[in-house]
Amino acid sequence: MLSTLINRPVLREVLLSAFISLVILTLIPFGSVTPFPFAFAAIAMFALAIISALLFGEPRQSRWVFSVALLLLVVLTGWTFVQTIELPSDWLANPAWNAARDLAGVQYAAISVEPADTLASTLWVALPFVTFLTGLLLCDTDQRARKVLAGLGLSAGIIAVFGLLQFSLFPNVLIVVDKHAYLDSLTAVFVNRNTAATFLGLGTLLMLTLVRDIVRTYSNYPPGEPGRNALLLRLWIYILLLCACFTALMLSRSRAGIFATFVAALIYFPWLVLNWRGSRRHLKPAPKWRSTLKFLSAIVFVVVLLAMFAGQAILRAQERRLEDDDRFCILPGILRAVSDHWLTGTGLGTFRTVFSAYRDPACGIFGIFDRAHNFYLEGFLGLGILFPIAAILAFSVLAKVFWRGFAQRRRLRHFVLLGLAGTVLVALHAAVDFSLQIPGFAVFYSAFLSAVVAISLGRNNGEADMAYERPLTT
Repeated sequence: MLSTLINRPVLREVLLSAFISLVILTLIPFGSVTPFPFAFAAIAMFALAIISALLFGEPRQSRWVFSVALLLLVVLTGWTFVQTIELPSDWLANPAWNAARDLAGVQYAAISVEPADTLASTLWVALPFVTFLTGLLLCDTDQRARKVLAGLGLSAGIIAVFGLLQFSLFPNVLIVVDKHAYLDSLTAVFVNRNTAATFLGLGTLLMLTLVRDIVRTYSNYPPGEPGRNALLLRLWIYILLLCACFTALMLSRSRAGIFATFVAALIYFPWLVLNWRGSRRHLKPAPKWRSTLKFLSAIVFVVVLLAMFAGQAILRAQERRLEDDDRFCILPGILRAVSDHWLTGTGLGTFRTVFSAYRDPACGIFGIFDRAHNFYLEGFLGLGILFPIAAILAFSVLAKVFWRGFAQRRRLRHFVLLGLAGTVLVALHAAVDFSLQIPGFAVFYSAFLSAVVAISLGRNNGEADMAYERPLTT
């Protein structure tokens, strides 16, 4: 009834702007790792999702992806709840409850060793899924999906500029509080450099895409056309923001983050260069040797760029070898813990409690590992066999989406490749760090993913092509 009284396109635009603003706001207070910002982000995003679902219903073009994501949300949160309930027998209960019964007379028994922490962790799983579903509901056209990507890219550029200024002028300050860790590294609005590197790497890819698009738009404007000077100014601003993202990424000194971005750039940048002018139909196809030369030159450019500007991260890798890294020292203990609880898991959010019994004394007594520095192993330990099944299903769906988008989209094909490159970046870094477990970045990546999925599954028609030729505004 409400949707019939309000202009639906205008209402969708308003909700889309609120969605972009909320995603950006979730990033700023240290990635929303503290309770109050996280609670605010969760409440606001859930409310936005409910309103969007009631007003617009399921998305048409990405309905099957929406259904799979909703199924995963229900199954994962449902299983997390099951892990916390009291079991009538000890068959599935964690053996730790038997010890608690013998030592303290505790009569409770559950799959999770800490039911309260597991129940509280349900919201940390649900928020990225709800963000992704909301993005699919609101990105019903290519133009709106591109607006989301533009908003995310510009926010990454602005945060990078802020991080550079803060790191240069106030290196011992993190936003408005004293900085106690990673004093030699740029962390922008995050507490640790690894999450900052994942974010800045994805921001670099987004800004590269925005620069590419505005160059194309500018080249289509005849000399003297109104708005050409404004586009030129915007182009220079975008280039500066791109440089800011890249520079901040290098100053993060995150070895894994820079390496993951390097791999993603090798996927994305050569193709982008190869097809820079490929959409102009009046141009003849370039000779094969020239295309090959451009492709190889782009690869060499990425390698040279890494060698020239990633010196601090390379120096860290040389000074501190892999066998000296604590995260690899604790890896055998994590594998033993997973092996002992592979079926049901120990409960989401219980890594810190469970891992203490498996930690190798040879790794030293310093440092408290409350995360596994491996998203996949921690998920496997917490949720059991259900986690790898869900992960395989999610990656399979994304692979199918990107394959279909690459086959069906023409002028927007680079957005499909952007989604693939960004996913490779995040997936690679998740194997050695916990960026996806930081709510702010998880929400940012989920919004990014919803936009590229919407474009990948969008219809390739004349209306979409004409919309692509218009300048993108946020």
